[in-house]
Amino acid sequence: MHESTSSRPAFSFWRFNLSIWAVLALAELTVRFAFIQDTGHVVRLTLLMEPLGFMISSLIYLFYRKPYLGDPFGVRTAVWMVVLSFTAALLQTSLSLILIGWAEWWTPGWTQREEWLFRITLMTFIYLTWSLVFFGLRIRAKAQTEQERARKAIEEAQRMELQLLRAQLDPHFLFNSLNGISAEIPTHPGAALQMVRELSDYLRYSLEQRHNMASPLSTELEAMTAYLKIEQARFGERLKTSITADPPARRKTVPSFLLQPMIENAIKHGFQQDLSSWELKISAWLDQNLLVIEVRHFGRLGPEMHEGVGLETLRRRLGLHYPKRHRFTLEQKGDDIRALLELEGEPCFA
Repeated sequence: MHESTSSRPAFSFWRFNLSIWAVLALAELTVRFAFIQDTGHVVRLTLLMEPLGFMISSLIYLFYRKPYLGDPFGVRTAVWMVVLSFTAALLQTSLSLILIGWAEWWTPGWTQREEWLFRITLMTFIYLTWSLVFFGLRIRAKAQTEQERARKAIEEAQRMELQLLRAQLDPHFLFNSLNGISAEIPTHPGAALQMVRELSDYLRYSLEQRHNMASPLSTELEAMTAYLKIEQARFGERLKTSITADPPARRKTVPSFLLQPMIENAIKHGFQQDLSSWELKISAWLDQNLLVIEVRHFGRLGPEMHEGVGLETLRRRLGLHYPKRHRFTLEQKGDDIRALLELEGEPCFA
């Protein structure tokens, strides 16, 4: 498969090649001054050798782009690398010595044989090093591209899962609400009618928020207030609710409709029909970078309160939005049941 522009873009190669030969030019200037000590001679050699190396290495790049070289890097690629590096060194040494001989720029104190052997050895080493760096950068770029593709695939999978989890809440909530309405129709038709109105208002609010993956906690608490009106229409004065949250906590961003399963679970399993009064308390506060949300009510904690679609969906969403940065506990505190949610930092979204 041919190299894609995303993994090895052309401009990256030219930048790499120009940088390599610019560094070599600076290094060669220092070495040549030490051997020749003639500024004009040194500058002329540098203007000859390094641009020539840049052009020859650009030709090598055309070979290295072949699909059978470097994917993956193996013996075949290594052999080609050695052959091409030596050929490039031989070509550059031959061309440069022809020009040096024509201009009489020989290094003082060296024979032509010594200069030829030194140059071809040095240039072979330089081209081998250039090739190794080139393949190293190319392999790293390809690995980064694969990592980016994998990351996008994971994000897309998480996004689809979040949408699915969010979609599971609506039919679950509607089932419970309609169940409650049907139970009230024979004995309390007025309360059932009020529940239908409140349900309509809540569903309108839910539709308005359906595209918002996140919202301030204040908006989430408003949604839960609308939801509780449905339940209060059902239970009347027997159900009392209170919502308290510090202003800094209200400003924190949370996933939309995150609290609904906690409150729905509390009412479904905690409210006993024979109770004359039952209070549900919702509190939120900040503890440094930790957002703490508590749902507390009277009752006895049973195994059925830990199970169900609502809390299962909540736990899965927490794992996606706050990976290793959340804690959800459901526990007995005296005569009360407490659901405690602790969220660290900001939620992440695929």
